[in-house]
Amino acid sequence: MGFSFASVVLSYFLIAGGTFFAALLSARIGIRSEYLGYIILALGGFLGGLVAARASKGSTIIEPAIGAVLLLVSFIAVGLAASGTDGRAVLLPSAMKGIALTSAASAGGGIAGAFVAEKLFGHEQAGGVSWILYVAMAAFGAGVIGTIFGGVLGKGDAGPMFGLLALCSLIIGITAGASAHSRPLGAAFLGGTLGLAGFFFLAIYIMVSVLSKHGGGPGDVPSEAYGGIAIISIGGGIATLIGALIGWATVGKKQS
Repeated sequence: MGFSFASVVLSYFLIAGGTFFAALLSARIGIRSEYLGYIILALGGFLGGLVAARASKGSTIIEPAIGAVLLLVSFIAVGLAASGTDGRAVLLPSAMKGIALTSAASAGGGIAGAFVAEKLFGHEQAGGVSWILYVAMAAFGAGVIGTIFGGVLGKGDAGPMFGLLALCSLIIGITAGASAHSRPLGAAFLGGTLGLAGFFFLAIYIMVSVLSKHGGGPGDVPSEAYGGIAIISIGGGIATLIGALIGWATVGKKQS
């Protein structure tokens, strides 16, 4: 099967999801070694690349590799954007080094994961139920992209962040619908909801844990946060479902 642009975009979010799931998990465990941290990021990227290759409808290795490189470029770009538009360097060279190494670890792991998946599975088609996992991991990546990029673009304003989260969820749904071999509507909604819920719960849990250690608050997630997580996650799931309808009707149904 030929090259698939939808698989490139889906791979971008899948590798982001795998990388930052590993990053947040290592933060929860309390890993402090810088070099071990980059190894864990690479392993997360490897997981994302492995899943991306399984979800790819095209030539398997090429799409996840391009997605990994685009992830690297986008994070370096957002790091530069965060340095300010007036020529004043907000980010120190050490911070930019961290962004570059994080991106490189993620991209390298993603490419390696796609290569291994190609050797293990070849062009074997993934089952329909597997798409719940694929979309969930991509939605986890959408949570990362939406909060980081939306935070930089909106300069702390929540509006751009939520708008970007919705857009990312819609795009994931479109690419899933275009890439799946059967109509993935249920998987799109369930995966989109679970992925965003997992990201926000883990991110908030780690944040309150850090604050607790510094005497700034309780160590448990506030009960009122669960309502917000549910609303955002279900909204993202609906956006992913709508995207899957579009992707399946315009591309996936014709190529299945």
